[in-house]
Amino acid sequence: MGPASAEEGVTSYPSVFFAANQPATAYDMVGLLPGFQIKLGDANVRGFSGTVGNVLIDGQLPTSKAETVEDVLRRITASSVERVELIRGAADMHGYPILANVVRSKSETLRGRAELLGAITHYGTTEDKVAVHLTRQGEISTAELSASWGREIGANNQNGFGSRGRFLPDGTPLQLVDYDFPLLTNNTEISSAYRQPLLGGDLALGLALKQQRAYSNVEEHIYYPSAALATGLENKQTRTGEARLDYQHPLGGYGQMQLFVVHRLTEQDESSRKSNAASTDLSRGLFNQREDVARLAWLREGALKLETGVEGAINVLSSRSTLALGGVPVTLPAANIRLEEKRVELFSTATWRISPVLMSELGARYETSNLTQSGDSSLTKDLAFFKPRWLTSWNPMPRHELRLLMERQVGQLVFRDFASSTSLNSNTVTGGNKNLEPARSWNISLAWEYHFWKRASLVVEAKREFISKVVDRIPVFSGAQVFNAVGNIGNGVRDGVQTNFILPLDELGLAGVTVSGDAAWHHSKVRDPATGMFRQITGGQTVSMPQAMFTTTMQGTYDIPSQNLRLGADLHSHANSHESEYRIDEIDPTRHGFKLGVFVEYKPVPDWNMRVFARDIAQTAAYRDRYVYSGLRGTAPLSFVEYRKLNNGSVFGLDIQHDF
Repeated sequence: MGPASAEEGVTSYPSVFFAANQPATAYDMVGLLPGFQIKLGDANVRGFSGTVGNVLIDGQLPTSKAETVEDVLRRITASSVERVELIRGAADMHGYPILANVVRSKSETLRGRAELLGAITHYGTTEDKVAVHLTRQGEISTAELSASWGREIGANNQNGFGSRGRFLPDGTPLQLVDYDFPLLTNNTEISSAYRQPLLGGDLALGLALKQQRAYSNVEEHIYYPSAALATGLENKQTRTGEARLDYQHPLGGYGQMQLFVVHRLTEQDESSRKSNAASTDLSRGLFNQREDVARLAWLREGALKLETGVEGAINVLSSRSTLALGGVPVTLPAANIRLEEKRVELFSTATWRISPVLMSELGARYETSNLTQSGDSSLTKDLAFFKPRWLTSWNPMPRHELRLLMERQVGQLVFRDFASSTSLNSNTVTGGNKNLEPARSWNISLAWEYHFWKRASLVVEAKREFISKVVDRIPVFSGAQVFNAVGNIGNGVRDGVQTNFILPLDELGLAGVTVSGDAAWHHSKVRDPATGMFRQITGGQTVSMPQAMFTTTMQGTYDIPSQNLRLGADLHSHANSHESEYRIDEIDPTRHGFKLGVFVEYKPVPDWNMRVFARDIAQTAAYRDRYVYSGLRGTAPLSFVEYRKLNNGSVFGLDIQHDF
């Protein structure tokens, strides 16, 4: 069964549209929407704008920063979803051209989902998870409660087991090591949400508590030039508490009022240790951050859709950092600081459907903020930015849509970049920089969306960004010592082409087979302040795209509904892709070839789902090279080169889910 247009700008996909693919959760269903790609938003951005994803739940935007859109969607059982809508041209699109709206059944009932997961690698590391989610749908109210506990293996591609070697520039070995640097993350989370009508409007309350502990027990088994053992520990514990309120009230023929308030506290305790027979190095950082946000908006639907409002935020960071090398304290720049930001943003957007095939959105934001820093260094800074945006969508013929977007973006300052931090086992010491400013960019993009067959789609987007005040690495000084810090290095350009597709192969005679995926090519250019030569923009910047040159993600599934069986494979490829970090005294390129996984899902009965899976079955390694100079890059000669290769090994596991 295909989609049905319920109203202008809304395409509705009933639950039977997804039945052939046997989805287990709402996340699976959204991933099958033609022409749509899930965007999770960025929880690290302060405030509300830019932090949210492009998915609604029962018409409401998930506003929690402690929980991602993916987390929320994976809790919702597919059997509880009545339909999924694709929305274009609403009054408040949150900066996206398309929104997905997951509409759940309103029948009065208690629903739940329980999950038990266990996995292991041949190295003996284990991954486990226990989770439960309950939803009580009343006549006029909804209550939800979720809890989970578990451990993840290798939260990124730069950890695991392998080798490390250091060589002189002529290739002479300095040190050869069997290297163990695994990363495990323990997660504990509990959250609740409640929604009901109030005073003619709709009130939603939420509470989330989350604790994460990421740790690595590091061992360096040195076998050249002589046998020795060095050990280390990386530990990062994060506690987050969040309370939020969302209230919406219709204003009759005058539109709708929305109020959003959130209070969030985050505590981080980071420690690092590196020891050998001669000495021990220690570092520690304590970071406490508070965020208070209030947003008031007015919306009006109609032929001319309007949104206008104001958002205010107060953000505070307190940090204390220490470093001792061989028992000797090292003075770090901005080791003990308190940073406070007061920010106000005014915004307004008008969306006009000029004709059935042409729609235009024009908006603008004006942001002003005041930064005050005290402690090891003092600072008072005022910033103000105007951010216009214009989006036009045109359907030149059925099944085709063209979207042209022009906008100005301003990256947000990362508070942690104002404070010093250290990871001894990764050989990184970063000093704080009080003079950091956000990157700004003027962006233009053109996207083509094409629907064909019954459920197939293709989206291709080309984008160019003209960036000023690129955020990268600069030197900062503390007495006679010089440290890496995050700072501004000049102007740059970034180009990118991205595509995603969903391709059911029923039309080709392969019933039940669906191939989906995305691919992205990126190229960036900025003048290196150390050498004066052009090079790519490193991952230290904060505006838009990742830096890998070419990446692809593909998934193939084969559904056999008659056997309640689903087979699948997924491939994440970073072939010909290199990310490089240009620090003041070294260049650190990283690369990873591909990851291949397979799975088998079986539903013995409709409310039980068993998934046997294997991740990274090719056991491909992640590489990090370090080209270390004897002083500042551009003036000092190359001192040595380090090559590191790590992998976590294949992960084999079983995931059992029960809906009730």
